[in-house]
Amino acid sequence: MVIFYIHRTPSAQAYDKPYDLTTVSIKPNFNGPGGKDINIGKEKGTEVIQRLQVNVRPDLFPKPGAFDGKKNLLLGQVLHGNEQGNPSSIGPGTVVASSLNMLQAFLQAAPKMANGNLHKGKSVYMQWRRGYQQSSDQKRIDDRIRPLRLVDGFFQSARMTTGQLIVNIDLSVGVILQGMVLEELCATFLGCKNLRDLNERCSSPVYFDKLRHFLRDVKVSIKIPGKTSKSQGRRAIRNLIRDVGSHSFDRNGIPTTIRDYFLSTHGVRIPSQSVGVVIGVHEIFPMSVCVVPEQLYKSKLQPEHVREVLSFVPKNPRERLQRIKAGWQNLEYENSQFLKGANITVHPDALTVHGRILPSPNILYSGASGTPATPTPLTLTLAKPGTWDVMRKRFWSPARPSFVLILNLTGHRDSPDMNKLMGQLFNTLKERESHPTGVAVPNTSTIINDSGADLSALIRREAERYKVGPIGLLVLAILPENAAELYANVKRVGDVLLGVPTQCIRWSQKLTQTVQNNRGIDQYLNNLALKINVRCGGVNHVPASTAMDYLAEHPTMVIGADVSHPSPGSTAPSFASLVSSRDSKCSIYSAQMKVQPFRKEIIESLDEMMTKAIDIFRSEVDDSKNPKLQLRRIFFFRDGVSEGEFETVREHELNALKNLLVRIYGKDRPRITFIVVGKRHHFRFFPKQGASADASGNCPAGFVVDRGIEHPVYSDFYLQSQPGLKGTSIPAHYTVIEDENLGGNGNHLQSLAYALCHTYQRSTRSVKLPAPVYYADLVCQRARFHFAPRFLNQLEGLSDAATDDTPESIAQEFRSLHKNLKKTMHFM
Repeated sequence: MVIFYIHRTPSAQAYDKPYDLTTVSIKPNFNGPGGKDINIGKEKGTEVIQRLQVNVRPDLFPKPGAFDGKKNLLLGQVLHGNEQGNPSSIGPGTVVASSLNMLQAFLQAAPKMANGNLHKGKSVYMQWRRGYQQSSDQKRIDDRIRPLRLVDGFFQSARMTTGQLIVNIDLSVGVILQGMVLEELCATFLGCKNLRDLNERCSSPVYFDKLRHFLRDVKVSIKIPGKTSKSQGRRAIRNLIRDVGSHSFDRNGIPTTIRDYFLSTHGVRIPSQSVGVVIGVHEIFPMSVCVVPEQLYKSKLQPEHVREVLSFVPKNPRERLQRIKAGWQNLEYENSQFLKGANITVHPDALTVHGRILPSPNILYSGASGTPATPTPLTLTLAKPGTWDVMRKRFWSPARPSFVLILNLTGHRDSPDMNKLMGQLFNTLKERESHPTGVAVPNTSTIINDSGADLSALIRREAERYKVGPIGLLVLAILPENAAELYANVKRVGDVLLGVPTQCIRWSQKLTQTVQNNRGIDQYLNNLALKINVRCGGVNHVPASTAMDYLAEHPTMVIGADVSHPSPGSTAPSFASLVSSRDSKCSIYSAQMKVQPFRKEIIESLDEMMTKAIDIFRSEVDDSKNPKLQLRRIFFFRDGVSEGEFETVREHELNALKNLLVRIYGKDRPRITFIVVGKRHHFRFFPKQGASADASGNCPAGFVVDRGIEHPVYSDFYLQSQPGLKGTSIPAHYTVIEDENLGGNGNHLQSLAYALCHTYQRSTRSVKLPAPVYYADLVCQRARFHFAPRFLNQLEGLSDAATDDTPESIAQEFRSLHKNLKKTMHFM
């Protein structure tokens, strides 16, 4: 992101004169098919207003106004005509939001693109050029992702800060679906040679579901030979059906197949086993009469396509900054008739902000002396901010499963390489967990070969054979490389049915080669060891800093909370998660998840989840008989809340939390600091030439900005807590809704947030968000494991559009986490 600030012209102050806000209603004077009203979309509405101002009545609009695509037309002069109602005036003394909305509309009306067309969305503008020269790299990417294509785009938004308005410009990548006949597009996507190959491949449920997911909401035009009435509109695909020709419908009281209808009415032959599309509620067409116009592809991308998108974006901050500046020139704000008419100019130079680098905390592992219960610290001082390693170090608090059950679910018998990997893994665990008192490798089963068809019965049977119970048992499952359903089943059995921690290993050709040549095997094994130790109840490392000392002074609970929503078109409900610390070092967390009403952002079950969190804290840390040891402070990090919902969150979540604490603790309740953490924004920081940057060209980990782009109402800051890897690092945005603990001391809160970014237990790098925020997100991602397998498609956004399942009916099938895991970090 590059920020440009609003420069007021010498002739007029941008907001020192009134602006005319006219409400527009666009309604055709004719009806659609069946007498239905015709709804005008944003793009068509914008086109109508543009023609009105330029072609039809330019006399009324000496200075063109900006239309938001809905109903608001913003003008730099009073409109004199046959308007109805009373136009609103925006001028000195009116609310800031109206001025900001006005500027946003003017900006959205402003951009142009050199040498090409412009696709305009709400805030994103795509360079959509046909026939322009592509780089060799982009050609290779487009060839690999056909029928998709990647295009450059730009995000823009206006933002109010203290004392000024700014314009935020950032890169965006658009995914274009190439225009072609639908059958050809499907064959290209599935890698088929011809139509027959396409129909045969779609007979497989795996490929059929993959194609159905890919085509959801793709718009098509119907091209029937000799017919023109169906060819004008673009209509979205809702579902696919197999053997479309065999489906029948009632035609004038006579059952008729779609094959017979198209042949007799349109002369179109539908081959056997052809796939058809469902459009609207009940209209069915064969693919052969469907044409896909070029369009933005808005559905969730396949994993292989995501990798290509990541390779398309700039590889370092300097390249990103250059492309943003080039895009800024193409937007041509200085030539915008809308901005000129409003007497607004945007300064051409990027905004410079000043930040500082927070000191890194030390990282503690267990030293050579002491016991597992009271380890002597081994202190690491970080030479590079945000990075360290676990090699030749001992976990702070190792966990030792009493028994490890090894399941080979690949469909092939165990191999020497598989047995070699198991031996290496347990040796690594021993190295990470060793103490002078001596720790033996846990007892393990031999590798058990099974299909995994009845996983729950298999684990029960083998546990009984080895005479072990669920407490202290770890299930290690070796899976095929592509086995999403089997992976989900392993987690569902472990998390919900049996209450045992599970660790999955994807057995691939790449992993086999790694085991054979030992290249990179140490890093792989240590990453597995980090996850296994935490899932079994251990702590890998703890950060040490003045901020962490502050948390340990008095009983303190750190909380992360999140709400996740289903993919567009999915019939799944939303989910809320809450994780809460239960140790003095805020490194061990328990997790809860509840079903939310469909797409509702406010956490409905916050009272219930917080009550359980406090009960767990009391059982581990709190001492109700000693007032000095009772819970005194709560730091609540809330993820996923937009600026427009801040006050709603304050009213419903923060106040509910306060009322709960009063009921439990009385007037002397724990104090609360409530922070919203945002990660989906377009603010990026670029080190100036000669300024300190890390090896990736990004600002160093610990870079914080709290001046120059701050919110005019709330206390907020941007913290880039992670070291750069590839591309441009994204800072987290922290907004303080209320602070009863630190008295508004921003420096202390920044240091505390930065320290918590070092507590993420399955990494040896500081992360982008405080660990409890990451944990809450991980818990939400596990929602699909709490349902029967038949709901997997709905929960992953792959369900039929015509399914009878609703968010409410699916929610009734939710199974809670097994009681054995309620105090564990099973979600790691």
